[in-house]
Amino acid sequence: MVAGSEWFSPTRMVGLAAYLISTAACVSRSMRDRREGVSARVFVVLSWIQFALLLDTVFDWRWRIHDFWMREAQGHGLYDQRRPVQLIALVILGSGAGLALLLIGRQFRGKLGAAIAAGSTLLAAGLWCCECLSYHFVDAVLYRLVGKVMIISLVWISLAAVTCFGAWLDGARRRRRN
Repeated sequence: MVAGSEWFSPTRMVGLAAYLISTAACVSRSMRDRREGVSARVFVVLSWIQFALLLDTVFDWRWRIHDFWMREAQGHGLYDQRRPVQLIALVILGSGAGLALLLIGRQFRGKLGAAIAAGSTLLAAGLWCCECLSYHFVDAVLYRLVGKVMIISLVWISLAAVTCFGAWLDGARRRRRN
């Protein structure tokens, strides 16, 4: 991690805030679930995923992974042929995410808050994978500035807000039933 002016960018600060808040919301929900004698497993898992995304924002793991694969491709003379592979990987990633969202909906039928939190966390993890792939046309959209932040930070904060809403809704619906 480099603590220079680039590290303290508005985009990174939004990402840190987003994932810190969504991690806290999932941890809080899991602790309340345990206290209430309800299975907290889903929010424990979501807490760990959100925390990993927070750490990634701090340490830039996605870019280290991207750089590793880029150097490997260059070393094998394959870097110029990356675009079709990246596009195929994005299609597979998108298809897998769509299927996973359907499975989440099915798994958490009757638990709308948990489904929302799990779905938005899945999308955040998928976005992370998308950044690792770094397909030029997707990057051109995600890394465009809107004011002082990149579009990706607005996506991060939106997904974090949806995760927090899901965690809140999960508890609110349970309280209403009791």
